[in-house]
Order: sequence, then C-alpha cells, then structure tokens
Amino acid sequence: MMVDGLVGKIAGGQVVAAAGQAIAGDDTGADAVVPSRHGHHRYAHAVFVGGAAFADPTDIVLYAALLLLPVDGTVFGFDMMYWSPISPLLFALYAVLNIRFMPRVFARFALPVLFPLALVVGSAYGWLTIGFHSNTAMRSLVALATGVSCLIALDVAFRIKRLNWRIAVTVVAVAYWLSLGVGILQFLAVHGRVPIVTTLSQSYLERNYMPNRVQFLFAEPSYIGMHLFGVLMPLHWLTRRKDIAVLALVYAAGAAAMGVGVRILIDTVIALALWLVVIINFHRIRNVILAVIGVGAVGAAGGAVMLTNARVQSMLTHGFVNGDFSALARLFRALAPIEAWLADIPHFLFGFGAGNLRAAIERGYQPAYDLLKARGDNPGGNGEIRLIATPPNDNYIFSMSAYIDFITEFGVMMFVALIAVLLVHITLNHAWSKMTVCWLLLLAYLYFQFEGYAFYALWLFIWAVGAGVVAGSGSRNDAE
Repeated sequence: MMVDGLVGKIAGGQVVAAAGQAIAGDDTGADAVVPSRHGHHRYAHAVFVGGAAFADPTDIVLYAALLLLPVDGTVFGFDMMYWSPISPLLFALYAVLNIRFMPRVFARFALPVLFPLALVVGSAYGWLTIGFHSNTAMRSLVALATGVSCLIALDVAFRIKRLNWRIAVTVVAVAYWLSLGVGILQFLAVHGRVPIVTTLSQSYLERNYMPNRVQFLFAEPSYIGMHLFGVLMPLHWLTRRKDIAVLALVYAAGAAAMGVGVRILIDTVIALALWLVVIINFHRIRNVILAVIGVGAVGAAGGAVMLTNARVQSMLTHGFVNGDFSALARLFRALAPIEAWLADIPHFLFGFGAGNLRAAIERGYQPAYDLLKARGDNPGGNGEIRLIATPPNDNYIFSMSAYIDFITEFGVMMFVALIAVLLVHITLNHAWSKMTVCWLLLLAYLYFQFEGYAFYALWLFIWAVGAGVVAGSGSRNDAE
C-alpha cells in the first residue's frame, strides 16, 4: 500500500530520490490512466498525451503561475481575503494574452464563466441597500475574476493548445518540493539554527508566524491541506503519477512532524480515506480490510501526535472553545455574520453585496458576543474578538470559511445556484463517477475553513470535468 511504500522510502533514505525523480520529470505511472466506473483503468482524454512544452512565448506566464502555486502568503502577492497569492494574477495575465481562444473556452464552459457575472449583478441589491466599499469589493471581484482566469488558463493551455501535461505537473511537483524545503529551513530556524531564515520570513511573509511556527510560504499554516489535497491529490487522481502521491504524503508527514498545526492531521485522515475510496476496488474483501487498517493506522498515529500538541491538551482541559484562542476567534468570525443573516432575511437571501462582509460582522457582533457569553464562554477575554469590534484595517475582516463569505456577500439563493451549476456541469459532461463524488466531498470539506474564491482547487475540478479528463466523461468532441 502507499503508506508502506512511503515508510520504505523514508527508512531507505529515498525521499530525496523521489524529489529528484519529480524534478527530472519521472512519469512513473504517468500514462494518464483514470479509473473507470468498474474500478479498472482506461486512458484519459487526449489532453494528457503528447504536446510540446511551449506553443508560444505567452506560455512562460503559465509556467510561472504553476511554479508559484505554493507561494500565497508573501508581500509580493495581491492581498485577498487572508491570503496574498501571485499565481491567480498570472493566470489572469495568461488568459488576457490568449484572449483569442476565449470563444472556444466559452463554448465548453459557458455556465462557470458566466456565473461570476451573475454574482456581480446580484451584488447590486446589497450595494444599494447597505453601501459600496470599494477596497473590499475590489478584493472580492478580483478574486472571482482571477478564479475564472485559472479555469480559462487551464483550458487554453491543455485542451486547446495541447501543451504537455506531464511537464506541467512536473513543474507543480518541483514547486511543492521547493516549498517543503523552505519549511524545513524554517523548522531549523524555529530551533535557532538558521537565524537568517527567520529574518527573511519576517521581511517577506505578509502574516508572519516565524519564529514560533513553520508556515512554509503559505498565508496561514492551516492552509497546507488546501494545497496538498486540493491541488496535489486531484493531480494524482488524474495522472496516476506515483511521485505526486509520494510528494503529498511526505509533505503532510513532514508538516505534522514539524508541529505545524492540528488541522493538517485532520485533513490528512479525511483525504486519505477519500483517496482510498477512489483507488481501491472494494469488490475484494481483502482490499476493504487493508483500507480500514490503513485509515485506522493513520488516524491513530495522528491522534497520538495530536495528544502531544499543547493546543489540543488545552482544549481537552478547558473545552474546545475556551481551550484555544484561535478556535474561539474563528467561531466568532463565523457566528457574527450568521447572526446578521438571522436578523435580516432579505439580505440572507440575496446577499449583503460583494465586499460587505464587514457590514454583516458589525451587525452580528453584539448578538454573537452575547450568545457566547450566555453559553459560559469568555469572548471578552479574547483579544482577537475585541479587535474585530474596531478592526484596524480591512485586512482584519475575514471569516476563514468560503461558505460564510459567499452566503454573506451573495446570498443563500446564489449559493444554491452555485451548487446547481456544479451539478449541471458534471451531468452535461457525463462525468459522474466515484472519483467525481469523492472529489466533490473533498472540496466541500476543504473550503469549510478556507475562503479564497480564486484558489485553484475548485477551478481545477471544473476544468477537469469540462475538458473530459475525469472518469465517466470524454463523450464530447474535444475539438469543440
């Protein structure tokens, strides 16, 4: 099994060799096969095979975007909701440089491309009734535009131009191996061995956790799972490249070993369970038993590590809410907008408008505060909650949940419409399969604690379904 292989690689000192295979473009298992409905494998859409690395000079921008995927927390990126990525802007630039292909993209992805425009139009209600805050509204609109640009860029590059998918995935692998290397240097810096790394991190990271915690190049340590299981694991599902699976597992194990946080442990157990569901043929009892043992072993190991974590010990002693400063603040950031929804049904239905999360938090602040206090919690003792009442700037306005942000800004009606668009998109492309369902469940979980509209996980899923590279699809003419 994969866990045994990983242990063998680590024990034999072959992790560096695995990284070297990724850098060298090792395509072990990379003949681009995907599982069929019957648990076997079949060759995927032609987008996976052949093709040149470059079709024209603009493709340099695409590879730059892929190489910078793990760099989403530096001062050099565009400041969005609690993260500052660079790649979304490069995807947008690539889409503009290749705008001549837009009609072909639109023919395949009309619903996903038009939906953000519907969100902008729908925001008019909130803007007229509550107000238009240019700074925060611009951030939300840029996030939507660059998110769609990711979809457009993927389609132009790999379905229309037929760039070499294997090379692109190798570039992504190299990027994340380098990101892991940065994390190792930060770990050494935390323990006082490489002080220059601490200095550089404090200079160039937007929200700096050094020298207390390793954060790689992410805006927040808890975002690691979004990258490993929102980007790398789907790429493994699509390509069957073993080096990508090794990379994701080594990265997760390394993050846990370096004490990055609790969420990566939970993310890994959930993602591993879904990964096994996708790759294992459950018609054999032996496979079922091995899968249960594998998930159970990882879960037990993760639980053992969690019990040694100071935050977990505090939560066990004082309760989940009062035992962790961050958990209480996150709960409050979600609860305040929800209280605003309940007190204003029209805006709950149709949204407060893009960029108006702050208005919702202000309206729900006191009811949320009173509710927590009535429960016996101590929101007044939490400095972050006190600061939410009078935030120093717009950078402090976030919920850390895509669901809270989306429903607050665009309304529950648009949220239902989004789900409908996704389901229709999958159905029209005949892409329903075990992998599709597991991928959807994984996305639903990951975005529960991440709010970036421009993040690549959802847009990669939409593209893979529409381009016919997931199991059960591919019935449409790829030259369309």
